[in-house]
Amino acid sequence: MLTRTEKAPLAPAGAPPELLELIRISRAAGADPDLVQGGGGNTSVKSRDGSSLFVKASGTALGEMDEARGWAEVDLAAARDLARREDLARLPADRRESEALRLLQAAVRRPAGARPSVEASLHAILGRVVIHTHPVGLNALLCSRRSREVVEGALEKVLEKVLENVAGAAAGPPLYVPYVDPGYTLAARLAREIDAYDARHGRRPSVVLLENHGVFVAAEEPEACLELHRAVTDAGRAWIGGARVNPVELPQRLDAPAGGGALAELRGALLAAGCEPCLLRRDDSPLAAELVSSPAALEVAGKGAFTPDQIVYCRKKPLVLSGASSAGWRGQAAEYRKRAGLDPRVVILPARPADGVSGGVFYAAPDLAQVRVVAEVYRSALAALLRTGPGGGPRLLTDEQAAFIEDWEVERFRGALLAGDGRRLAGRIGAVTGAGSGLGKGIAKGLARAGATVFGLDVSSAALEAARGELPAGRFVPAVADVTDEASVAAAFRSLEASLGGIDFLVNAAGIAPSHALVDFPLAAWRKTLEINLTGYFLCAREAARLLLRQGAGGSIINLTSKSGLEASKDNSAYNATKAGEIHLMRGWALELGRAGIRVNCVAPGNVFKGSRIWSEEYIEACAKKKGLRPEEVIPYYVSLSALGKEIEPEDIANAVVFLVSDEARNVTGQTLVVDGGQVMVR
Repeated sequence: MLTRTEKAPLAPAGAPPELLELIRISRAAGADPDLVQGGGGNTSVKSRDGSSLFVKASGTALGEMDEARGWAEVDLAAARDLARREDLARLPADRRESEALRLLQAAVRRPAGARPSVEASLHAILGRVVIHTHPVGLNALLCSRRSREVVEGALEKVLEKVLENVAGAAAGPPLYVPYVDPGYTLAARLAREIDAYDARHGRRPSVVLLENHGVFVAAEEPEACLELHRAVTDAGRAWIGGARVNPVELPQRLDAPAGGGALAELRGALLAAGCEPCLLRRDDSPLAAELVSSPAALEVAGKGAFTPDQIVYCRKKPLVLSGASSAGWRGQAAEYRKRAGLDPRVVILPARPADGVSGGVFYAAPDLAQVRVVAEVYRSALAALLRTGPGGGPRLLTDEQAAFIEDWEVERFRGALLAGDGRRLAGRIGAVTGAGSGLGKGIAKGLARAGATVFGLDVSSAALEAARGELPAGRFVPAVADVTDEASVAAAFRSLEASLGGIDFLVNAAGIAPSHALVDFPLAAWRKTLEINLTGYFLCAREAARLLLRQGAGGSIINLTSKSGLEASKDNSAYNATKAGEIHLMRGWALELGRAGIRVNCVAPGNVFKGSRIWSEEYIEACAKKKGLRPEEVIPYYVSLSALGKEIEPEDIANAVVFLVSDEARNVTGQTLVVDGGQVMVR
């Protein structure tokens, strides 16, 4: 399961108590993806002297807030007055929203550069402590045609009882607000609604239900607000039968269920249609299965979105495919991009049992963390789509309402957080063997830094876990596999497809280098070296090529050879032979796979000492004996052999691999890139 970011420590003792309260309620609400999906939802706490509003900042998930990030202190009076400024109401929509944002930004007291939530002015006119979320259950009701009727009937009685139990007998009924465009328009409308509510009930509302949007809950103290929020959202969950919709489980291990099905073909169709590289994950939930089997639900799903968050994270509409041919999917994906001007984030393949098509819902995004966000938001939309029957059926946002969200500057900012970050290999998927240590781990780090998601294979689970702690979160998927075992390698690549959707490149990096004189070379060591360094490369390349050919969008295979594959070294019979063999395998594969757009190359490192499993203490002692040196003289001696006289780092090899798998090397195949400081000159 793809877990959420580890929680940072709470604010230090010198932090304002209101900030401590804000962090506490934010983490509590943000920990439940049935309440908060992606970067949605926000929270606030007012200072007890009435001067400041501590509010969640845009661009940070609630569950990740800490004393250093994710919040802004805003002048409370300025934020409150913003919602009642009539001069803003007279401006055109685009100028109005940008001016409101500018005024809100000017009201920030600290930290410098913090961008307060656009809904800060809404928080300013509610109670001292406010929690705003998008609960799956409540939104299923709020996105139904008769939501107001249901809220003001049976649900209002339930919520009134909840309010009495939690907020006290003086609590008034919940306030229901019809859908209003987010931003200043919503703030101004809510200010008017709250003033009218106050006139009727003699107090501000404790619960505000926003049609096709979510809920605001307010109280004077953090614990009371959390308790009220919990009770209200539990009532909403009961509306959809009490079942949870999130979190989304994304298998990351070799033992995760397989069943990639048509993932590689579908991903290839998206790439061939011009979509940016992405990960692709199938939704195996009951909601997804129900959708693809219901023509009526599919018709509604293809028409639009239910909430602003759905548009921001999942696009206004999904790509709904027809047929079972990847060639047909390619044309449909290209037409979607032409029409929408964007790549799809949700792809739906309807089930057609008579034709043997099981169908599916698929989520596309540049990395696993963002795939999870898309999945959580769309799962919530599925609940609204499929569980609104008692409320008269689903109510989508109108085209005008959706267009406002698509054009709104604030939502463009939030949506940009989900887009690719512009890194060289953003959205690319690569398998790296021997990724638990040594050069394999160094290459995996370099690929992840360049934006790729790395599927790391290694025989050692402990080494993989250690490597995962050193790589960026969500960019390394560990898989225990023996590269010399055919079944183990095949299972690993099935898991890769199921977890990530396909592959863009393979780096064969697992290897060993036993050092013995010819007359003393053990047969077992010879055979083991051939098994790992040649058979392992062959088995992994064969599985990668099969997957790349199914995907049909080209790709890259890299064999990590050695300068010893070009210029033999003493007492290294097995290593010399296998490293030379890897180069010749590469040349043959380049000829064989070139017309399919699959490039095959080698990287030949010189002596890389840092983090190496090959350059063990035992190996260094053997080299010292061979060269007549003391052990401490071995590394300086080998460094001195190169033209540059510089030690080669794992990053140097990783940089070469990143180049060869990138589009910058799109016409490079069948070549060996030597990274040895000029020790071996290729002729």
